[in-house]
Amino acid sequence: MRQLYMIGNAHIDPVWLWQWQEGLAEVRATFASALDRLEAHPDLVFTCDSVAYLEWVERVDPELFARIARRVEEGRWDNVGGWWIEPDCNVPAGESYVRQALYGQRFLQDRFGRIATVGCNVDPFGHNAQLPQLLSKAGLRAYLFLRPEPREKELPGEVFWWASPDGSRVLAYRIPYGYTSPGDAIDEFLEKVLERAPKDGEDLMVFYGVGNHGGGPTEENLASIARLDAEDNGLALELSGPEAFLERAATRDLPTYVGDLQHHAVGCYSAHSGVKAWNRRAEHQLMAAERWASVASVVAGQRYPSERLAEAWKLVLFNQFHDTLAGTAIEPAYVDARDQYGHASSIATDVWNQAVQSVSRRIAVPAEEGTIPIVVANPHAFATSVDVEFEFEGTSSAEVVATAEDGGPVAIQRIRSLATLGGRHRRLVLAAELPPLGYRTYRLRPVALADQVGTEEAAEATYGSSLAPAGTPAAHVLENDH
Repeated sequence: MRQLYMIGNAHIDPVWLWQWQEGLAEVRATFASALDRLEAHPDLVFTCDSVAYLEWVERVDPELFARIARRVEEGRWDNVGGWWIEPDCNVPAGESYVRQALYGQRFLQDRFGRIATVGCNVDPFGHNAQLPQLLSKAGLRAYLFLRPEPREKELPGEVFWWASPDGSRVLAYRIPYGYTSPGDAIDEFLEKVLERAPKDGEDLMVFYGVGNHGGGPTEENLASIARLDAEDNGLALELSGPEAFLERAATRDLPTYVGDLQHHAVGCYSAHSGVKAWNRRAEHQLMAAERWASVASVVAGQRYPSERLAEAWKLVLFNQFHDTLAGTAIEPAYVDARDQYGHASSIATDVWNQAVQSVSRRIAVPAEEGTIPIVVANPHAFATSVDVEFEFEGTSSAEVVATAEDGGPVAIQRIRSLATLGGRHRRLVLAAELPPLGYRTYRLRPVALADQVGTEEAAEATYGSSLAPAGTPAAHVLENDH
């Protein structure tokens, strides 16, 4: 008898052919419907795979959220995934996947007293090779996915150990055929699942329920499952969550696969370059803000702004949803994404600036007449050599030279100012050498042309021979983009 574990779910795209406001409404309606099915069918288990949806419901419908919590306590509402959303699994930075789990698992632990143990990204368009390490370190011992499909990549089986280069591994399961079903009887849908699945008679997980725009298991779905289970067809259909199947599968002698799970829908990797740029900019700004806020909390006694950073990160994580970041959503969805990424970037820049200001005002800079000190901060955990652009207010008749903390000359060059008024304003680019997660103080000294060194060799030593031309991307500390 072949055992089929029937996983009742409702794959929900919060953004795709609709905007997030409609996505929120579909989440609420789907969860209410799922709770009604759980009330009517004592053996039903509902599987939910994105934590962001739970936070939405908690905020807009606390009574519905309380009903969900009771079903979680009973073990009949199964929170899998453990991540904030089902993100694109190729484009985000590694730290973003860490934050997906951090905020997702923290929410589950805080609200329900338990974290997810099964990773679940059924819809993204490929999965990078480092995910087993990131999943296992977040307490997730298994991973459910659909793509790439068998015609796109041959794998050693539908269920296998997926390992990262460091040896971390999770039990991976490629869902046969699909993760959503029609709203009526599932006979034909189940036939297609079995056609796609291996013919070895091993147990399978079968995901059913109306999805994409929400819906979940229907009465017709459940009636047909009961009927098929009663028939003499060599199948035993059991309403279940993923854990029961995975526990049995883990006892089998399974192959190990190391590497990416690629490729699917390759056009999405380059579609809508704008949202990909907004994402990377916000990621770097938030990581820089976190680092310097930590420094400021120790050095300057500043309170670490965890709530503000969490708000910003959740906006970034939400917009890493696979249809948003992949570029496959409708145009108005990207107006929302632009605004949300912008809000996250604004928070990050404000946190970063407050932290750096609180530290820099504590730096003891001995007075030296005729010079102006400038502090350049490095947001990275490694030393860096970088050309820093900044605006400088000085006399129009003077040039500027720069010296390092040891008094040695530093390459500096005047470039075109962004300001078009005021002859005293100019833009400079300085070749900075910065320690890891630290700062360096430079001194600027305006000098009249008559006071400047006259030899070509001395001028080259002072101003540098290979400075970046105007227009080279800046590493200005307020931008945090390098």
